[in-house]
Amino acid sequence: MNLVFNRCCLNISPKLYAQLNKVLENESIDVEANHITVNFRDSSYSVLAGGYHPVEIAFQKDGENGTWSLLYITDFCYYGSPYAELVKEVDFDFSAGTLYLLNSPSMFIRRSTVKSFYRTWESNFLTYFEIGAFDQIEVSVC
Repeated sequence: MNLVFNRCCLNISPKLYAQLNKVLENESIDVEANHITVNFRDSSYSVLAGGYHPVEIAFQKDGENGTWSLLYITDFCYYGSPYAELVKEVDFDFSAGTLYLLNSPSMFIRRSTVKSFYRTWESNFLTYFEIGAFDQIEVSVC
């Protein structure tokens, strides 16, 4: 199944959409499905060793035309002392139109600084994906 994505408020690259479709090509996705979440994990990522942050990307089907829209892209990290917990470090929330950064106030997603930050984040994510940094990729469909 090759999903068709709607235009987004950030300039999401065709390469990211292609990688998402690549992940989904071996999944049996029911045509009635309305929501898909993809989790990317580096199984060696830990508080002590570091590694590649877990990332979750979710999207939903729009109406009758069968296209899909991004809901959010969330990048997690370990944070806190002495007992670090996995928390949201970066959260592009497309449904709310905001960017959340750990220890910062939310920002309007259409700001030029957010768009610039997103391009850098996406470039890094795609590089990590291409080098096989995420050895656990899970797809949830409902």
